[in-house]
Amino acid sequence: MKSINFITLLCCALLIMCSCNKNKISIDEHFIKLVSRDIWPSKFERYPFYCKGENGKILEVRSRDLRMLYDDGSFDFDYLSFLKKVLNQKMELQSQGKVESFYLDKYLEKAYRNIDFKDFMRIYCIDEGENRFRLKKGFTYNQKRTIFYFLFINNYLSCFDDYAGVFWIFNTNIYNSSERKK
Repeated sequence: MKSINFITLLCCALLIMCSCNKNKISIDEHFIKLVSRDIWPSKFERYPFYCKGENGKILEVRSRDLRMLYDDGSFDFDYLSFLKKVLNQKMELQSQGKVESFYLDKYLEKAYRNIDFKDFMRIYCIDEGENRFRLKKGFTYNQKRTIFYFLFINNYLSCFDDYAGVFWIFNTNIYNSSERKK
């Protein structure tokens, strides 16, 4: 009887640990350092970044918006620390209408929470090879933003190619590998 209780307890603990990993957000630290040292014109300006806003909203920001929100706030830490907290979703920002915000699509949020990230990518993106993806078509504006948010918190950047009329998705490591070569 004791061994059955122990096995049950062990299985519950493993299940809890696996489900908690989905909630742990860790944007690549080298990428955050690159963003913190970026100058204008920014090589990251075409990519939307996402962070927590007030009242459960998600803020869609550009690199210049992050600098503006930092400069307008009264934070007692440096810009790099600010980026680490904000991009890793550990701090809520008050945008006061300076940047766009939205609520996550509930259906997509549930889908993201209930499936593996690789499966999430397969459902909503087309693999174009070489760590490059394209968003599938047929989503509403809010659904696209929700998908991009979940991709972002898993170290993927998205941008719209107006010539091709598609949304491209890249892993943040495209900047890490090119910057480390310098």
